[in-house]
Amino acid sequence: MLINFSLLAFSQNLKFENQNFEKVVLSKYPNIDFNKDGKINKNEADSLKDLNLMGQNLTNVNDINLFKNLEYLSLTNNHIENLKLKNFQHLVKFYCAKNKLKSLEISNLPKLKDLACGVNQLEILTIKDCPAIESINFMNNKIKDIDLKSFKNLKYLSADDNKLKKLDISRNSELIQFIIKGNDISEIDVTKNQKLMMNILYVDDNVKIKGTEEQMRQFSPAPSPPPPM
Repeated sequence: MLINFSLLAFSQNLKFENQNFEKVVLSKYPNIDFNKDGKINKNEADSLKDLNLMGQNLTNVNDINLFKNLEYLSLTNNHIENLKLKNFQHLVKFYCAKNKLKSLEISNLPKLKDLACGVNQLEILTIKDCPAIESINFMNNKIKDIDLKSFKNLKYLSADDNKLKKLDISRNSELIQFIIKGNDISEIDVTKNQKLMMNILYVDDNVKIKGTEEQMRQFSPAPSPPPPM
């Protein structure tokens, strides 16, 4: 009797804050509706690993927290203004570029490697307990400061066209490439970044590069950054 009750509870339909969000997910991924009742239950939500909702005119995506087993999530090119993402234990790639984001907070995403939140209106980007991050792209925002110290595995950083006045990358020894054009940075120290590809640094002409003799022999500023993601 207890087993039957548990199975029934596990398969109960989820309560969506935004009914349109449920409809959008079902229209994109009709196969997750195992029982064909036009609703999403917990068992069905937990089965979803990849969720691509790019360009769906979404504004409220709070219900994303019902899909805790996601490994890939794209919310790119919507109309989202505020977003909090936390406690996704399996998420590896998260993209939310080209929205109207004014605030973004992500926390406790232990497997997250790729984060792209460029082309928004962010002044503050909060990233907590995401130790596996290898790539961060927050180009074309209004960010004045960011703390990168905890990202020991960071390899690629796109921070162009923001309002940064300084950037400390001394703890990011795995860093291979960065893009910092279009900021207010006057000097950057790369002496601790021995894996940095000095021949393709995207920096403004007036930025003073502080590096080792070997690094400066290889240094060559790149002409222009790659296009937005």
